[in-house]
Amino acid sequence: MTENKDYVFYTDGLMMSSKQPMKNVDVCVVSTHDYVFFVPKKSTGMFLVLNTITTHQYFQDCSVEDGVGKLVQEAESKDSLEKSLIALLEDDEKYVHKLADKKKFKFNGFLGKHTLRMSEGGTNWASIMPKGKGVSKEFRAFHEQLNS
Repeated sequence: MTENKDYVFYTDGLMMSSKQPMKNVDVCVVSTHDYVFFVPKKSTGMFLVLNTITTHQYFQDCSVEDGVGKLVQEAESKDSLEKSLIALLEDDEKYVHKLADKKKFKFNGFLGKHTLRMSEGGTNWASIMPKGKGVSKEFRAFHEQLNS
């Protein structure tokens, strides 16, 4: 597996969703050309809630970022990476997004930041913006490879 060809991994991202309208969730982002995965680190809304997946073997004695990094490095193929992340996130539709199921998949840019908005129609949507210099632009370029 090759990073930026088969998958991308970002340790910092900001997720918003119609399922959690009053929350901004800090996540790690892992994406293949078939899925976008949000691994929650913490959410900020009315209350501060830490969401760590400490029971999984990859997260014992390390941060969420390091645990996801280990999971990505140990994956032998794109399919095994996708299966591992689906199992880890318990196939929760807030965090596991199969791109083939999305009616809308659109990037919006503002002041150099690129945000991906995915929708299944109606008011069911999720958006993600990887954080870091040039990272959101790289994320957009990865997904636009399919269309070229």
